[in-house]
Amino acid sequence: MKKSSKNRLIIMAHPDDPELSCGGSIARWTKKDNVYHIVVSCGEKGSWKANASPLLVARKREQEAKRAAKYLGVKKAIFLRHPDGELSNMKTLKLEIAALIRQLKPHTIVTHDPWSRYFHPDHRATAHAVIEGIMIARDWHFYPFLLEIGLEPFRPKELLLGITDQPNYVNDITLTYKKKIKAISMHKSQLSQLPDWRKRVLNRVRKDGALGGYKLGEGFYKMHI
Repeated sequence: MKKSSKNRLIIMAHPDDPELSCGGSIARWTKKDNVYHIVVSCGEKGSWKANASPLLVARKREQEAKRAAKYLGVKKAIFLRHPDGELSNMKTLKLEIAALIRQLKPHTIVTHDPWSRYFHPDHRATAHAVIEGIMIARDWHFYPFLLEIGLEPFRPKELLLGITDQPNYVNDITLTYKKKIKAISMHKSQLSQLPDWRKRVLNRVRKDGALGGYKLGEGFYKMHI
């Protein structure tokens, strides 16, 4: 573990969400901190081809996510492999997340903004599971069996909600923007469906950056826990 480093935990619904949401920030953090990814779903429905094999799509997307995470310097990528598009039905998801929070002990957690105008049900479900998971992770009396397997309560310091409509914190990614773009480009299975993705990403980081007084930035809604 790096000296005087913090653990940062990125919890996202789909394999390409970490890079799209906060790839520039991840590239900054990994220079001095330990960054972990949790990808909740397989993303097997992420193809517009009628004859696409969900199994092959999931396998391809996980491979792409591993390559992108490695490129950005992520310490470990964890894949929960839940069904794409069905996360709102996963009653145990908050417990899985709570257990991982207790295990990894993150200073910072990053997830989706469940109140964003981009109303993807998996993003909402993941974000709400993270918020509830934080509560479970920090208190002694939720799910006592976690204590029996050696996972004592842990309280993260801050929660960052990405791709938000209400940013109150901006991370300067002017020097890591190229890494963000490179990492996104590793998700080749998705990019053919988003021909203007570079333009959309650049517009977003310019807009967020301006809010923080930077050339390029990633905006978050920051909450102290």
